Amino acid sequence: MQAREFRLTPFVFVLLSLVIAATAWPGAAAPEPKLANQPLSEYKARRMRLMEQVKEGVIVVGGASESDFGEVGRFRQNNYFQYLSGVETPDAYLILVPKGLDGAREFLFIPPRNLAMERWTGPQLGPGPEAEAAFGIEKVRPATEFRKTLEGLAASEKVFNTVIPRPQDTTRTRELMLVDQLRNLAAAAVASSSAAAPTGTGTGPGTGQGGTVSSPFTADQVRNVAPAINRLRQTKSEPEIAMLQKAIDATGAAQAGVARMLRPGLYEYEAEGEVMGTFIRFGAERSSFPSIIGSGIFSTVLHYNKNRKEIGTDDLVVVDIGAEYSYYAADITRTYPALGRFTPRQREVYDLVLAAQRRCEESVQSGKTTLGTLTQIAREVFRTSSLRAKDPQGNEHTMDYFFIHSTSHWLGMDVHDVGEARAVQPGDVFTIEPGLYISDEKLGVRIEDDYAITASGLRKLSAAIPSAPVEVEALMKKRGAPVK
Repeated sequence: MQAREFRLTPFVFVLLSLVIAATAWPGAAAPEPKLANQPLSEYKARRMRLMEQVKEGVIVVGGASESDFGEVGRFRQNNYFQYLSGVETPDAYLILVPKGLDGAREFLFIPPRNLAMERWTGPQLGPGPEAEAAFGIEKVRPATEFRKTLEGLAASEKVFNTVIPRPQDTTRTRELMLVDQLRNLAAAAVASSSAAAPTGTGTGPGTGQGGTVSSPFTADQVRNVAPAINRLRQTKSEPEIAMLQKAIDATGAAQAGVARMLRPGLYEYEAEGEVMGTFIRFGAERSSFPSIIGSGIFSTVLHYNKNRKEIGTDDLVVVDIGAEYSYYAADITRTYPALGRFTPRQREVYDLVLAAQRRCEESVQSGKTTLGTLTQIAREVFRTSSLRAKDPQGNEHTMDYFFIHSTSHWLGMDVHDVGEARAVQPGDVFTIEPGLYISDEKLGVRIEDDYAITASGLRKLSAAIPSAPVEVEALMKKRGAPVK
């Protein structure tokens, strides 16, 4: 009898690994499978909460495509799809049916396996039971069935809920195409219903004025589900905060690496190279935004990221960086003196910025403080300071004149994360980042840290990253020492 070929699929490989791990320690329970370092139950809970909030119709969310990133870009799943599924398979779609369809409420559509392509991209799970177990989703079907499923739902459901990009989000073409597809299906359902409708004079159930059967769709019944998902994303779970902490730790290591190499004559891009190398060494997949290494006059430019200038002897260097770890973003800023010690003027401005940040920290109260309140607090610290500075025209101002941005923003899967303007509450994660930018003196200082609200109050997630001026100077004295 001819021997059967045994193929070790990706799912079987993961399953065998878990079995081996469990049997190595008798009595130990196998850990829950994870996607992007978060347990499957976390994604399931998010989908269930969303279906509870969306009372009408079905939810349709599309994932990213390899083609979105061109030849040189590394694939990254879009945040809405990733938040709900954890599935990083390109060209995937998710449909949630609160009322149920074919005995299930969750449907994932992914491309069938392409063995020839997998020689280039690596093994991929295809539709079916293995993918259902690996992803923790009830039904995983071929992507080729996605449109047919939508057409069937258009005939019975009254509403499609999907992510509708804002008009300015012109780069999100795949999501815009999905919105158009849903609207076209809605229009086709209207036309089909109208063509099949009997005519008459009755106005009984199921008929419109003049006896025409009411259409299952109207023009406004492709609705934006993004606000509902945003509300869920604003409050972070413990697994999410754990990912944010990983991103912050990697960013702290990069800040230490920069501090230990900064000196006059170094180019800003050399510091950026240290940042990116440290991110990768600490397990981060990418930077959460383009790194800002601004020295001298560029320390006063908020989103400067050209990073090509040679660092001068008397320069302050603003280092605003963030690692992304398993889709969660850090955002940490430190300001360093190129010589390793602050001049008296640099020190008094730095101390004022740090005082504003600490006043904000002390003021945070769960359920009462808004991010806008923190901006007002920082501005008041600057306004009442005895320090003064001049604008380029020679006019003298109180220091609040040189504070030109908000103090805080939400933090999560986006570095400027989604979130409503409300008082902070447990599960919220945000930044506190006061800054002063005196272009006439080529002197900019920004200090930024990341925080979470817990049941017991404010928790500084970046507390291990030095920010006191004596700590910064002490760190810079260790130039050449390795970062652990």
